[in-house]
Amino acid sequence: MNNVSENWKNSEVFKKQLELNLKELSSSDSFPMHWESFIELMEKNKPASMLDVGCGCGAIYELCRKKFPDMEYHGVDYAESAINLANKTWGEHFSVKDYKELDEEYVSKFDLVHMNGLLDILPNGDEALEYILSLSPKNIIIVRMRWTDKESYYDTYEAYDKITTCAYFHNRDNFKRLCEKYGYEFHYIREEYYLKKKQ
Repeated sequence: MNNVSENWKNSEVFKKQLELNLKELSSSDSFPMHWESFIELMEKNKPASMLDVGCGCGAIYELCRKKFPDMEYHGVDYAESAINLANKTWGEHFSVKDYKELDEEYVSKFDLVHMNGLLDILPNGDEALEYILSLSPKNIIIVRMRWTDKESYYDTYEAYDKITTCAYFHNRDNFKRLCEKYGYEFHYIREEYYLKKKQ
């Protein structure tokens, strides 16, 4: 199943992603629901800086620039084609980095780690979640998680008519257990979660 993860390195998929995101960014009336939830969570918690993990073509940078112009932003993605497109489109705010290359020292530089869809397109979504939690970010926003009351699992589907990828479903009880294990409390708007490290 690793080849499904590798499919996201296909440059064409990020061009399609950007095309969709530009339409969504054209008006606040076009924002998808998870962006609306993200904005509400950000307004409530007001981080000064954000690391966007799995940033793809970088559209969240532009959303943040419009809504939170004083916030420092940096995006990372393991796909060089995504980062090249993001830097070309939005400016030099992005770098190539796999989430597995992140360490506690690097993550500690940011008030917030943001994951928009990262955990729902990997065949090992629970492992990825636990890895990020183990780095002890101060705050985390997780957007677009799929849930199940069964054991965590994934299906596959076609993304942007370009690649086969995963739809990962997280077990709710396991999510709560991991938050407790790593010392996070959380609140949410609709299905978008804000995790805060307990003092």
